[in-house]
Amino acid sequence: MGQVRDFNSNWTYKLQPWAATKVDEKLKGENINLPHTWYKDNDYYQGEGVYQKVFTYEPTEAHRVFVKFYGVDRICKVFLNGEEIGSHEGGYTLFGLELTEKLVSGENILTVLVSNAKSETVSPLSGDFAVFGGIHRKVELIETNNTCFDRTYFGTDGIIFQTRVNEKGEGELYASAYVLGDDADIVYTINGVESEKCKAAGNNSLQKVCTIESPDLWNGIDDTRLYTAKAQLYVAGKLVDTVEKNVGFRKISVDANKGFFLNDNHVKLHGVAKHQDTAGVFSAATMENWKQDMEIIHEIGANAVRLSHYPHPEEVYDLCDEIGFVVWAEIPLLKLTENEALFENAKHQLKEMILQNMHHPSICFWGIQNEIAIYGEFPYMAEKMHVLNDIVHELDSTRFSTCANLNVVHSDSTLNQVTDTTAYNIYYGWYYGQFEDHGKFLDEFHQVNPDMPLGISEYGADTNTQFHSDDPKVNDYTEEFQALYHETVYPMMAERDFVWGSFVWNMFDFTSPIRQAANIKNRNIKGLVTFDRKYRKNSFYYYKAMWSKEPFVQIASKKYVNRADENISIKVYSNQPEVTIIVNGKEYTGAVKNGSAIFDKVALVMGENKVVAKSGNTTDETVFNRQTEADQSYVYVDQNPGLNVRNWFLDEKEEAELFPEGFLSIRSTINELLDSDVALAAIDRRMPDVGEAIRDMVGTFTLDKFFQYAKPDYTEEEIKALNEELTKISK
Repeated sequence: MGQVRDFNSNWTYKLQPWAATKVDEKLKGENINLPHTWYKDNDYYQGEGVYQKVFTYEPTEAHRVFVKFYGVDRICKVFLNGEEIGSHEGGYTLFGLELTEKLVSGENILTVLVSNAKSETVSPLSGDFAVFGGIHRKVELIETNNTCFDRTYFGTDGIIFQTRVNEKGEGELYASAYVLGDDADIVYTINGVESEKCKAAGNNSLQKVCTIESPDLWNGIDDTRLYTAKAQLYVAGKLVDTVEKNVGFRKISVDANKGFFLNDNHVKLHGVAKHQDTAGVFSAATMENWKQDMEIIHEIGANAVRLSHYPHPEEVYDLCDEIGFVVWAEIPLLKLTENEALFENAKHQLKEMILQNMHHPSICFWGIQNEIAIYGEFPYMAEKMHVLNDIVHELDSTRFSTCANLNVVHSDSTLNQVTDTTAYNIYYGWYYGQFEDHGKFLDEFHQVNPDMPLGISEYGADTNTQFHSDDPKVNDYTEEFQALYHETVYPMMAERDFVWGSFVWNMFDFTSPIRQAANIKNRNIKGLVTFDRKYRKNSFYYYKAMWSKEPFVQIASKKYVNRADENISIKVYSNQPEVTIIVNGKEYTGAVKNGSAIFDKVALVMGENKVVAKSGNTTDETVFNRQTEADQSYVYVDQNPGLNVRNWFLDEKEEAELFPEGFLSIRSTINELLDSDVALAAIDRRMPDVGEAIRDMVGTFTLDKFFQYAKPDYTEEEIKALNEELTKISK
């Protein structure tokens, strides 16, 4: 029943050190509205900033006042009228603070010190995405009775709901309550079914409070039946507070050989992963942005979403409940050191994520780590993962724990034996190996781990939609190569029943300040859709053909307009059995296989050629332009060819000279380079940004691998010069 007050307008903001801020004085800065991030593509500022709101209030003795932050990225301290009232570490979960005792009659000053500076104790420590900074999700002011549900308990509303379906098929509502104030009673209801009054005080563990005999089940995209669960708080018979949440009833199970089951029916999870940011606003997105993203994911026909690599906004989980996506939610644990404070923070973020979101029927998997072994696998990692896994089971026994390992984690690794299910991020045919290695890996893992359910948490390839080719090759960044990659590797996952699901990396291009691949800076460009959400790439339509039930046809490579060949191949994506195209009055009909119909040797005339594709009532059209010379703007020219060090040598003798045994080189591990002050000095002098970046890394990741993935802006000659200097330093 708490009254929510709009608290997002008329804030003052300034980038300045915390030490230079007088928290009890009015801040002079820029007037902004929330949500807000200070991130700019041309200035990835990682430091400290200040937000302040001046507001008037007339306190009432019998009432409490809370401020609820939905996400501050990533560390903050909060002051009211000059006195600290709380802090939070973690940029993606909710937290609430009580203001009551520090409020004054009249004008109040709420000051929030925010930092996205690098930290060794708060996740994420690293990652292929931006830590944007700022109060990047909404804020609420909540007024309640003196006796109320506790809005400060792990960022919840003081009420935690969980649903189960028992062996009789009955729907059971479980709840736990956290109450501030006087002696009180609670009555729970769900769609008219009411519990008996129970005391608010005492055991706050989950207790069964209501039963529905034959509930309509939440059944993914086929049926998203939701119920309204309500907790009402009474003092001496008077209603003083109410919390409502949408919940759903469903059963889930997973089998190492047969895959994922929803309500006893097998469901192959064909999903996508997504980050939180979008063009223009970055992480300070709103419901308009989230709805657009979910609508595009629904359009492609996906039935599952991996919301990576951190908890996403509350409204996003609500949308997944309503649309019917099966959700993988996870904490931002992407690098794990032996720092105990870091591990305590991971535990706290995990508890917050689960307790705040346990009521969402869409969430079926709790992710506890992503690629923590990217810089090396160490024994303490599995030990700490067991602790996190136990927390998942203690808080929520109705869902599965999971994790995302990467290819350097061998199939027999202990990291694959911790969680209920496991998954892998694999990029055979892009970063390493060949397309067919996907299938080999899946079979080998299943043979080694016959009782461990396996999913694919990431797979993909980068593309700049400016580049095109009739003969796509790895690292040409063409739209056609990205499509070839997905069209080749996805069937290997789809045809294996023991793979419970797969998640394309990524649904949308997203911000990554360490990247500048294919002439696009600050973006990971593996998305099926561009960062501005305006262009769906060829690969999008491939998956739409494989997943969507809505009839469609789509001519591929529409941006590949200018052609120099007299005869070309035309591909049309469709989920229909056959497609007809009409080019310059001539008709061609072909069968659809693996999501597309391909028409070879289609003749073009000089100039414009209109192409129409049709199947049943669905049509699409485009224009290809034939010209005498090939359009060179479609060809990617690598600005840093030296990053491929395999081209540096012609034989073993020259390779041995470039990388002499017993000496450091760009093939040395990050650990080896960090252990040498001389090597670090050389890197800092020649490539200061690289020196800064590798200080955030540990383990067996090598410097040439860093160059390969991050693609910093250095020439072949500059990298060779650094390597030559490093090879004069003994290990």
